[in-house]
Amino acid sequence: MARKLLFLSLILMLCACSALAQETASPIKFKDLPDDHWAASAVYDLVKMGVTKGYPDGTYRGNKPITRYETAIFLSKLAKSIDSEDLKAEIKAIRDQLVDLQQDKGKFKITGDYLGEWKYGNMLTTQVSSRGAVADYRLVMTATKEFDDNASLKINLDTMDFGYFNDETNRFPGNGLLATELLDIESNLKVDNVKLQLTVGPGPKQHAADPTGSFPSEIGRVYIRPETGIKAMTNVLGLDVSGGFYSRQGTALDASGKVDMGLLTGTVSYTFNKFLALNALKVDVTGDYMSKGLLSSTDRTVRARIGLFAPLHDKVEVAGSVGIGQRTSQMMAMGSLALKDIWDTGTVITINAAKLGSQYVDERYLGEWVGLAGVDKFERPLENGTVNFGGELVQQMSDRAKFIGRGDIRLASDYKYEGPKARLTAEGGISYNIASNVDLGATYRIYHDKGIGDSSDLASVGLLYKF
Repeated sequence: MARKLLFLSLILMLCACSALAQETASPIKFKDLPDDHWAASAVYDLVKMGVTKGYPDGTYRGNKPITRYETAIFLSKLAKSIDSEDLKAEIKAIRDQLVDLQQDKGKFKITGDYLGEWKYGNMLTTQVSSRGAVADYRLVMTATKEFDDNASLKINLDTMDFGYFNDETNRFPGNGLLATELLDIESNLKVDNVKLQLTVGPGPKQHAADPTGSFPSEIGRVYIRPETGIKAMTNVLGLDVSGGFYSRQGTALDASGKVDMGLLTGTVSYTFNKFLALNALKVDVTGDYMSKGLLSSTDRTVRARIGLFAPLHDKVEVAGSVGIGQRTSQMMAMGSLALKDIWDTGTVITINAAKLGSQYVDERYLGEWVGLAGVDKFERPLENGTVNFGGELVQQMSDRAKFIGRGDIRLASDYKYEGPKARLTAEGGISYNIASNVDLGATYRIYHDKGIGDSSDLASVGLLYKF
């Protein structure tokens, strides 16, 4: 009975994926399957058994429906790997479940999460007037429909900071708010070897102010949202090539759709296998042409970036990128290191570093295109003329509980903790899995702003529901 339950669990895990392949001797790590995902250990067990190895692009695509052909291959490989003859009853039960999945394929699939929190700011400050509390929420909901293997549609709803102290700096209730700010749409179409992606969205949105006066560490937080534009992706002679045009359109007060700013971008990627002492090295070269209006030849800026990614080990990854400009002040360099439980203690560590020139991001576009240089560990944009160091530690304490700590320090360009942009933020907390789709979390954050010479703290307790 125990073996039957284990067999059924393994089958159901793979029914969400159509990635089937032959056994491989080298370790496999899927780009879209983080180590802390609830199904990661089961998926990698199947990889070791030679039942699956994912897609050629290094993804697992765990939410993609499985076809009947792929199911047949999977069952055959699994039966051989466990050397069992008595599988008829199990296969019949699984076949019945797959029929139900195929019938649901044409329907919209709704997924998402709801976070409800209670936050208290400046608990330990001596400035009583700045203390305060808020009860907030954030709802993120996605409706996905797979028309066939070549066409899909995704509609997203994200309330962002509307669940609590909305600063009203760039949102105007009652003027087409739902359509222009909270909703975004993504459609994908594959024609031969070319994949087209069309998106309509507000672009990254920033929480630009704190009307309560109690949560200064939340100022500047960026909600990553899709831009409005079109992108084409293909593979040519082993090169992954993509190019697209994205526009920033009218505000919610003037939702005319007129293009205010345009971004023409292109990327070429290539992966070198067995490069020097590395198992693999991925190189990305990206060029951007940003302008006022549609494609202005005068009011514009051009930039280029080179990105590198290398898995040094199945549990160690390094990445880096360099922004290229005509002058040193227009350049950027950043890197990251990920240690994924290398001591087999349930410890995952990531470390990030970045240095930006004083003119790396063109100031003419800062107000509309936030986060052009990336964000720190607290989702706040990196700024010109700064040096940034950040890190995150996730320690699994039990099957249900884990400790999560993160920190970020921003220095002046001479690596000194001084000047109006210098700041330090550190946070630690516990996440406890109450049920399969419910997490209880509690965190405490401290924040120091060197520019104004003030410190604050933030304590929060919340529930995260996933559906």
